[in-house]
Amino acid sequence: MPVLQTTTAPHLATDRSSLAVATRNIRMMHFLARLAKAFNDADVPLMVLKGAAMQLTVYKSPSDREMCDLDLLLRPCDLEKAVVILESVGAYRSQILMRDDFFPKYYYEAEFTVGHIMPVVMDVHIRSLRPLRYVQLMPDDALWANAQRVQIGDAYLYIPCPEETLLHMTAHLAVHGDSAPKWREDICLWSEQFADKINWEHFVTAARKWHLTLPVVAGIQAAQVSHPRGVVPDTVTEQLLDTPVNWRDRLCLRQAPRDDTHPSTHVLINVLVTPGVGFVLGYLFAAIFPGKQHMHEWYGHEHAGWLPTAHLCRLLHPVTKYLTPLWSWMSRSKLERDESGKPQLVARHNIDAGKVIGKFRVRKWDGQTQLSIGLTDPDGQTQRFSMKGKMQFVSSSEIPNARFEGYKLVTIKRIAIDEPICIGVERISQVTGRHTHTQTTQTLQKAA
Repeated sequence: MPVLQTTTAPHLATDRSSLAVATRNIRMMHFLARLAKAFNDADVPLMVLKGAAMQLTVYKSPSDREMCDLDLLLRPCDLEKAVVILESVGAYRSQILMRDDFFPKYYYEAEFTVGHIMPVVMDVHIRSLRPLRYVQLMPDDALWANAQRVQIGDAYLYIPCPEETLLHMTAHLAVHGDSAPKWREDICLWSEQFADKINWEHFVTAARKWHLTLPVVAGIQAAQVSHPRGVVPDTVTEQLLDTPVNWRDRLCLRQAPRDDTHPSTHVLINVLVTPGVGFVLGYLFAAIFPGKQHMHEWYGHEHAGWLPTAHLCRLLHPVTKYLTPLWSWMSRSKLERDESGKPQLVARHNIDAGKVIGKFRVRKWDGQTQLSIGLTDPDGQTQRFSMKGKMQFVSSSEIPNARFEGYKLVTIKRIAIDEPICIGVERISQVTGRHTHTQTTQTLQKAA
């Protein structure tokens, strides 16, 4: 298979950017092959979407199309088994949601990451699209009923059938505001390769059944700008345009590309356009009263009454987001993603030596968070815990600029703005049989 080859193509010797794309894609596809084998062994179906599906079917070389992550789709009934499988291959949850139970009930995906040097980020979906209206209207077997099995290495996985792949890609392009040229290119190439195999009647029927005609038409029109022959036949576009849509469909699509930049409006529109009164009320409660872990992202200082203060900061965010000095005082650190997509803790502004960056809390080790903490009580007993909140994404380095003191993260030298915050680590090798496992731990002295 082309995606499981090595980066030895002659043109890669002089094209460093293509070499970087090919290296990263091959790394991700090899991991996907290993992950698919784990899912096969557990008899849990696994589907891939977007970039990985294109690599398996359309693109000839691993340098043709850059992938930032792997988009995996699971059946909702398989989620618990899938999480166990992901953890067994070393993946951990790398995204803080509004509440622990927000996914899978109200949010369509959860982010997992595996590896630290060249990390692979996975968006694990139980629904293929947002926003919340589509979560309710699309059935559980959407994309699964006609899925096709493809081989990858010694394993297999699934991709949607040609009609539903095109349907998903066009709707995804519209929902995300046509924000990536590679998505338009994917649609054009898919249309060229499968135009004579696509059942256009099934394409139109599925779009109507899943209430996706509006985003599908918008995605088709956006992709056809760079495709002179047209992505779909004119008759198909006419049938889609003749499909009745209501104000909820229009309002939903208008807001979807703005969800990240207008979170309050995002919640309001979800409430207005999503069917199911009980479901919507549950979502509204979860959005108004997020979990404490999420609220630590709004206000990082721990004191009596910090939670109401955090809610106030969240409520006033539409105004205070323009007051950079105020936000800098409230939190000295923030989460950003590096070039590989891995979340890391960085300084929000310049922090002098000896200053407290923030405090952290722990919970029983869950096998998911990035940083393992060994806490030793006054009796000398050590237990393994995982960190809560954004402190779990602090980097490790042989040249640290911060250290843990009790339950605080303190600078040991001046950290410049936007500089990654790193701690020193103690590396312990555990030898079991013929294999040696290395884990990273940070030992702290628990207060009496």
